[in-house]
Amino acid sequence: MGGRKGSGVLELAVLGLLHESPMHGYELRKRLNALLGMFRAFSYGSLYPCLKQLLARGLIVEDRPEEPNVALALQSRRSKIVYKLTADGKERLQELLAEAGPAAWEDEGFGVHFAFFSHTRADVRL
Repeated sequence: MGGRKGSGVLELAVLGLLHESPMHGYELRKRLNALLGMFRAFSYGSLYPCLKQLLARGLIVEDRPEEPNVALALQSRRSKIVYKLTADGKERLQELLAEAGPAAWEDEGFGVHFAFFSHTRADVRL
């Protein structure tokens, strides 16, 4: 995910959080803001385009719950889409975590790399 400066950080953060557990967009945004702090708050305007790109690349999938016994009036209410990491997504997360060197540890991405340090391979951690 190129282009904007923070898009790589957001990609890493989303993949890392989904590696821990599947979640819907609202929960994902809440966890991102808790993880990165209030001064790095992510809006839905940046989160959902990131999710859309990750979906298109096959790194995550959507799980839309089916509710067959819900009354017709309630069916118009939008159900929450749960996002899950795919095998390719897990592989991409490991690639991002393995990126070592000064560029990966600058202020922009340090907090995210550090947050998922436990998922980083031992040789990269050293």
